[in-house]
Amino acid sequence: MGAGQGTTIRAEAPSGLSAEQLRRGYTLLAITTFLALIVINIPQTISPNFFRDEIGMGGALNGYLIAIREVPGFLLIFVAAILLRQGLARATAIALVVAGVGYMLFAGANSFVGLIVPTLISSIGYHSWLQLQDALGLSLAKHGEEGSVLGRFRSIGFAGTIVALIVTLAILFALERTSGDLRAVQGPWLRGLFVATGVCAVVGALVILRFPVSADARALAKAAPRITWRKEYRLYYWLTFLDGSRQQIYFAFAPFVLVDTFGVDALTLTTLLIVSAVINWRTGGLVGKLVDRHGEKRMLTAGYTLHLVVFLGFALSQNVWLLYLTYLGYNFLFLFSIGTTTYLRKICLPQDLAPSLAMGISMAHLTAIVVPIAGAALWERLGYQFPFLFGTVFIFVSLWLTQQIDIPRQRIAGAPGTAALADEGEREMEADAPVLPTDSGPVPSPAATLGLAAEDAEPREETAPPAPRPAGVGGGE
Repeated sequence: MGAGQGTTIRAEAPSGLSAEQLRRGYTLLAITTFLALIVINIPQTISPNFFRDEIGMGGALNGYLIAIREVPGFLLIFVAAILLRQGLARATAIALVVAGVGYMLFAGANSFVGLIVPTLISSIGYHSWLQLQDALGLSLAKHGEEGSVLGRFRSIGFAGTIVALIVTLAILFALERTSGDLRAVQGPWLRGLFVATGVCAVVGALVILRFPVSADARALAKAAPRITWRKEYRLYYWLTFLDGSRQQIYFAFAPFVLVDTFGVDALTLTTLLIVSAVINWRTGGLVGKLVDRHGEKRMLTAGYTLHLVVFLGFALSQNVWLLYLTYLGYNFLFLFSIGTTTYLRKICLPQDLAPSLAMGISMAHLTAIVVPIAGAALWERLGYQFPFLFGTVFIFVSLWLTQQIDIPRQRIAGAPGTAALADEGEREMEADAPVLPTDSGPVPSPAATLGLAAEDAEPREETAPPAPRPAGVGGGE
């Protein structure tokens, strides 16, 4: 199926929803995803300059604030245990409202201490959304098309990012043109943007409340474990743990390298983020399809190799234009995390998916306090380059663990069996794999993706392969 043809949903899809309900689910989740990425990206865009110019923070102090922000991520397994009792749609609505309230409170902050409560509240909502968005998207996906569906929703989200960044850029550009001194007048406008972010979050919450839920999904939610820890999923836990450790380095220090060390202003940083969002919008669907076509092992290997190049670029480059390129590269590589999520979907029990995604996010935050503080200490004592050199350790270990992926052997008994998984082992072991294609057709616009479901497609008969024996990280104990 070409990238421009959309994802076909059959009436007998695993969600138990009718074709009409599936279409409505796609539309509502697409709108919510669009708004949620506006909610996330406006604060991320303006925060470095808001913290530096209005609060008076530097790069090291920002590392400490990041450590505080990530505490709710570590506690997400307990937050999810409460939220998931409400069902996925209601849990998502609650998460967005909480995030919106937190971002609104940033508007009243005037000191580092004043940032702590808004940071914690917004972080609870933000991290809850991270695991709920994928669980909702996967509830609409046929087996074997998980990557494509998640990729399309990533593209829709980046369309929301583009809108958020263009609005922010327009406001900052107008302020600079009319005042001649952006830093002197930007304060009230940055605070106003935090308030607007909260409003978007509430609207997104109202939309997702209408998300269709089948009777089977309701029964599954009631029976699902609220906290899940299974040794069969430990490779997923390790990968998310290492991804989270690497991301702490990036989020805490990459923007501040540009702003604090190379003097990049809010206008330039926003422009850079718009370019990044356009790239990801146009390639999100393609990356998802490549995950479905070439498998999680190959795509994650490629992604981690490129992560290594990016981190070395931040550490070693003295050219701001090369840093722009590495910044764009890292943001693009976020798309490759689709492979980690689809890997879990293919090996786990259906009722374990949402709580296991929450567990993965908590694992990603086990080092949320230690890594930013260690990075801040390295920055202060040795220079901004050393947090990124420290981050390459996590990337090397991720590359090694990725080679242990063996989906047919690691699927546990009771996980959904599909014909698409029957040849997974063969695809992973092909010695002469073709070079990854650079293009497989156009990625549809956000409007086009609202009609991803097609009810006139013929049902496809699927045959479940024999359940393999449970295995651990390497496929055996």
